[in-house]
Amino acid sequence: MNAAQSKQTPSPLERLHADRAGLTGELASLQASLARLRETANAEAAVLREIGEMGSAEIAAMTSWASGGCVGDGPAPDLKQRRTLAEKLAAAAAAATAAKAAGTEIDNQIGEINSRLRAISSQIEKAALDAMQADFSALNDQHLAATEAIRKLAAKMHGLCSYLSNEGRRLIDRGDLEAGKRYLARAEALTSIKLASPGVTQGEIIEAANDWSRRAAALNKGLAT
Repeated sequence: MNAAQSKQTPSPLERLHADRAGLTGELASLQASLARLRETANAEAAVLREIGEMGSAEIAAMTSWASGGCVGDGPAPDLKQRRTLAEKLAAAAAAATAAKAAGTEIDNQIGEINSRLRAISSQIEKAALDAMQADFSALNDQHLAATEAIRKLAAKMHGLCSYLSNEGRRLIDRGDLEAGKRYLARAEALTSIKLASPGVTQGEIIEAANDWSRRAAALNKGLAT
């Protein structure tokens, strides 16, 4: 596999995020369908309210006629409206029954998708932790390499001090006191130089921890690989 092919191949974490995005889109579509089905199911209740309002109007008319002494013919019910509402109620009831059945099926699908999303979120969290552990391993390799480089540099620096000290004592033993003192003075001056410490401060650790927090959030959201 060449570099271009490797770059085009999604990582396991990228595939998980793609799966989650697909399921999230499917979930949104199902929820929209469920909302429309609920509107259909509620249409039956709306027709029943119309029937109730019609009945209340007929009762009010009859009450008014009776209160007026029952003069003339009593108010007759609107048979045409009754037939219209009866037809609407039958159609709405049939639609509501179908909508409720379909809604139950969609509810089951939504439950299944939510379950799959929870599983994928758990897998994404694990993959994010794996990615950060891989980051740590790479950093550890860099740390080992840097430590080895520092160790070799320190050996060279201490080696010079050792050479100057040994040479100074050798010259003194040979009777060249002035030359020996010059070497020993150089050795003492260099030895007094304090080498830089690789230690880290608590503030630096906190800052790095915050960086890892942002890295974890990006990995879990699919904003990093």
